[in-house]
Amino acid sequence: MRIDEAVPVETTDDGAPLRFTWRRVVYGVVSSPELWMTRQAWWRSATRAPRGEGQHLLEMPVWRVDALPLTDGAHRVDGTFDLARDPVSHEWLLLGVFDDQIDQQLFA
Repeated sequence: MRIDEAVPVETTDDGAPLRFTWRRVVYGVVSSPELWMTRQAWWRSATRAPRGEGQHLLEMPVWRVDALPLTDGAHRVDGTFDLARDPVSHEWLLLGVFDDQIDQQLFA
C-alpha cells in the first residue's frame, strides 16, 4: 500500500534505518535493510532544477526493511516498509507498507 508520509527515522552510523515512528507507533527494524534506487515522480513536483544539476532530483535511495512495532498504538502493522530520504529536503518518508493482513483487507 502506498503511504507517502513524513516520518522520523533513527539510523545507524552508516545511514541505514534502525527505528522509525509512524502514526504514534515506534517500529524497530528486525532485518538487514536493503538499499535500492527509485525514480521520483518529478511531474508532481513544482521544483525546478538548474540546468545540468537535476539528476539528484530524479533518483531517490529507498531502504526496504522488515519491522515490528515496539509500542502500542491505534494502528499496528508488522510488515515490510519502504523508507526513503528525500534528496532535496533530506526529510525521511514512508513510501509504502507491505503486509499480508492489509492486502487481504484491500483485495478480499
